[in-house]
Amino acid sequence: MNESIAKQQTNTAYNGWSNYETWLGHLWLTNDEYNYSILCEALKLEVEPSKKAEWLKRSLSWQLEDIIDEASLWQDLLNQAFSRIDWIEIIKNNLD
Repeated sequence: MNESIAKQQTNTAYNGWSNYETWLGHLWLTNDEYNYSILCEALKLEVEPSKKAEWLKRSLSWQLEDIIDEASLWQDLLNQAFSRIDWIEIIKNNLD
């Protein structure tokens, strides 16, 4: 395999985040009033960061299920991108 292709496949970091999906998730969570309110709710929970992250993921996954409720290429692609988000990284990045 070409060395540059192998490097591209293993290097998934994006703008200082673990991957593009995490960066994009954080961007939307901090730049959209409704989603920011959900992030703030997660941050206020008096539990460890991993539990805050799980709560945030679960809260947002309900929105995703409402957007596309039948099996399709788009649902599969959105679910795959959603599953790649590092929720703990987002939580830790927003703790004071």
